[in-house]
Amino acid sequence: MGNKEYQKCFVCGKENPIGLKVDFTLDESGNAQAKLIIASDYEGYPGVVHGGIISTLLDEAMAKAVFALGKAAFTANMSLKYRRQLPSDTPVILEGKIVQDRGRMIKTQATISDEDGIFAEAEALFVLPRK
Repeated sequence: MGNKEYQKCFVCGKENPIGLKVDFTLDESGNAQAKLIIASDYEGYPGVVHGGIISTLLDEAMAKAVFALGKAAFTANMSLKYRRQLPSDTPVILEGKIVQDRGRMIKTQATISDEDGIFAEAEALFVLPRK
């Protein structure tokens, strides 16, 4: 699957006018990382990034970790912990990684953090589609 196929992706697509346009760095061991600043356009409460945006970013980081393995899978379930409010316009690091690869089922983890610690973290199970 080429990058062209994902240009409308809300998180990473460069052709999505309302998207986040996040640039990820991937490695073949199943790690994905991005450094970004989430604009005030994506706030819930004034000055605070919307929790749904944070959830979306964590989901995408885990999906990119799966993609780093050369696989395209779908989120089957995800659990999420918000640890502290994420102010908009704050530099953060978004990381996703593979915890366990069992063929069609892949366990993942992700965090969004800064130098002071974690804002939110997630775990998810991704499933490859049946052929």
